[in-house]
Amino acid sequence: MAKVGGGELVARIIQENRARYCFAINGGHLFPILAELRGHDIKLVHMRHEQATAYAADGYARMTGEAGVCMVTAGCGLTNAVTGLCLAAMTNSAVVCIAGQHPNTEDHQGSFQEAYGSDVVRSFAKYTKRVTDFSTIEFDMRLAFREALTPPQGVSLIEIPQNILYTKDEDARQRAGGQRFTPDDIRSAGDPAKIDRALELLHAAERPLIAGGDGLFWSQAAAELKEFAELTSIPVYARRAGQGSVSEEHPLAVRGAFKKPFTGRADVVLTLGFRFWSGEHFGRPPTWNDKAKYIQCDPTPSRIGWQVPAEVPMVGDPKLVLRQMINRIKELKLDFSKNRSSAWLKELAEVRANFERQVVENEKKVHGNRPIHPARLTKDLVSVLDKNCTVVIDSFTLSGWMSQGFTARFPGQIIDAGPLAPVGHGFGMGIGVQLARPGKRVVLVMGDGGLGIGGFDMETAARYNLPIVCVLYNNSSWGPSFESMPMLKDRTEPFNMLQDIRYDKSFAEMGCHGEHVTEPDDIVPALERAFKSGKAAMVNVIGDKTVGHPTLGGNLLGSTGTN
Repeated sequence: MAKVGGGELVARIIQENRARYCFAINGGHLFPILAELRGHDIKLVHMRHEQATAYAADGYARMTGEAGVCMVTAGCGLTNAVTGLCLAAMTNSAVVCIAGQHPNTEDHQGSFQEAYGSDVVRSFAKYTKRVTDFSTIEFDMRLAFREALTPPQGVSLIEIPQNILYTKDEDARQRAGGQRFTPDDIRSAGDPAKIDRALELLHAAERPLIAGGDGLFWSQAAAELKEFAELTSIPVYARRAGQGSVSEEHPLAVRGAFKKPFTGRADVVLTLGFRFWSGEHFGRPPTWNDKAKYIQCDPTPSRIGWQVPAEVPMVGDPKLVLRQMINRIKELKLDFSKNRSSAWLKELAEVRANFERQVVENEKKVHGNRPIHPARLTKDLVSVLDKNCTVVIDSFTLSGWMSQGFTARFPGQIIDAGPLAPVGHGFGMGIGVQLARPGKRVVLVMGDGGLGIGGFDMETAARYNLPIVCVLYNNSSWGPSFESMPMLKDRTEPFNMLQDIRYDKSFAEMGCHGEHVTEPDDIVPALERAFKSGKAAMVNVIGDKTVGHPTLGGNLLGSTGTN
């Protein structure tokens, strides 16, 4: 009988699950797996920090709808990755983390790099497993991918003790099971009676609204949502990975920056894979209308009625449920034409026009400011961006300004920090996104605080010839100055950094294209040169530390305070 090693078994299951990349940092606990990746058509992307391996896997997952795979060594490798894994878990991103571990024969004996990752990540991970026997390596790996990809998507951690991973034994000993399913294999439709009740409520509503979340992306329901919205003329508010499922250029789109007149006054709300988390004020007034009737559709029953009571609780896949509703409208010949000329849609057009006019007027007031104001930077950036680009947001200050100016046109176009809201994730995520979208523009909007945490993975982008363009808002400070935070003024040390560091020069030493911008009129030419360079590029923009997050509208992070 043929013998096989633990590393080959792991690589086989990664390949079986169509993962093309493994984001990792090497360690002796992982060598048997690393030795097998190339032979199984899996490209190793060797990062600079374990945290970035998880971020890259997350970014890849949020672009492809497949599981992103990261791999870290025992002990410190796993603990370094925790923030990235937690972020992926809180955004319901499908990430599989493979971790090495000390030999299980040395538990609690002071083994080298001894740690117990399952205990560390159990508070947020969807699936954790420490392999206990060679015969279950394949089975445990398959379960990790299954759990990561089935709704609600999340993080799987599988730890393989060194003595088990380095074993070679009969291939036939591997336990069967853990069948892989595609999204289409496990979709479930909604209860037909509840479909009819939902349509009855929506048809009678004066101010109907559709709210879509991450579940739209993972269900691949964008086309059905657009068809349903246009058939019924119901406005659509979409956030998280679902943002852009209906292009925000569409007249029915409600953008997060001006949502409150609609989320706060809708009388019937159809939610699709949508969570009422803190960024949605937990579904409470005045952000949401507690008098509205809520139709909640989600493939995961526990998410229905979680924060907001459901008039119609509907367990089902958003893609299938939307198709059921479209078909039923046509069968019943339901007429939603009244919505097209409703005061509700007229108000949406007015609010959008007023919002866009206000953004333009506010930018004019600071157009020529030095140091450069974030409103000018984001306006100029948006003006030169390809409509098919992906934007990774890694700056609290700029997240709000970008939410005012950038229009999402497809789901997954904006990749952000999610509910965990760290900084420093940008380059890791950007690498995952760029590999998922070869030949497409990827732009990272970053602050200098985040750069200090995760910036050295720009060298990884350069090493793998990934032309990610980083637009750095360099205000030499962790957040705005104390003029914006009076509670702290004169009561603690400033949060400043060395003034106006030339990060462009630092990364030029690594083969990156560099631009240094101090004059507002130089922003666009610098961006155009960076895009044309075909390299990983750093556009170092000297910004104004007295300006913080805008008070106008919401932000890409969806903080409770502004929503």
